[in-house]
Amino acid sequence: MSADIQAWAGSNPYGVRARIAEDRLRWELQLQVSHPPPLADWGFRFGEAVNHLRATLDNLVVAIARQSGVTDEKQLKALMFPISGTPAEWKNRQKALACLADWCRNALEQVQPFQRPEYGGTLDEDLLLVLRDLDNRTKHHLQVKPDLAPQTIEHAPSVEFETEEGAAASVPPDTEVIVAPFEDGAVLLRHRTNGRIKSVRGRYSITAEVQVLLPDDRAFGVTDLLAALWEYTRAVMEHVIGTAEGAEGKSVV
Repeated sequence: MSADIQAWAGSNPYGVRARIAEDRLRWELQLQVSHPPPLADWGFRFGEAVNHLRATLDNLVVAIARQSGVTDEKQLKALMFPISGTPAEWKNRQKALACLADWCRNALEQVQPFQRPEYGGTLDEDLLLVLRDLDNRTKHHLQVKPDLAPQTIEHAPSVEFETEEGAAASVPPDTEVIVAPFEDGAVLLRHRTNGRIKSVRGRYSITAEVQVLLPDDRAFGVTDLLAALWEYTRAVMEHVIGTAEGAEGKSVV
């Protein structure tokens, strides 16, 4: 996915243009998009990755149950890796986890998000909750969008005024940077003046980040979030597998 995003960015799919207002007392920097990003495809791929990570945790619990001697297919079908944000949620999962050995339930409880505040963290920092919420709410319909944050716009404009008086009256510059949607014609920057503008020139550098929008409206870089989810999922699995090996003296596959 990262390679696909880099390939799109490397094709020079967007640029900018400066446009002077009819009264010549304002100019705007507008986005020009020649090749829109394939957001639907990127969103689907991100969703697939999230679903696979969630399924990996579920499969781990089922594998442990089978290796521990659970053969009832109804029990196995009801099993899933619990992700609980509160002690009450954890308590409600106990019936489904009853077929697991005590050591396994203890290991699962140790990695639950509701435990995080006890160690000085906060629930919104827990990536298991992020994984659960993305998997539960979106199911292949993730909101993926490229955002333009104000700090990603570097501009060095040169504004020529019709008169020296107009230039003097326009100091200091009145410039507004805008967080715009990534679409052709979006205004990124607006510069107001007290004198009539003759022409505008300059150099501009703009960086766009492809972001995923979480259910609570927090936005993260797609590749950064996916890497963090993968790393944390691996750490959680290593904890549970390590506990299993210590309890039973054999590897869990």
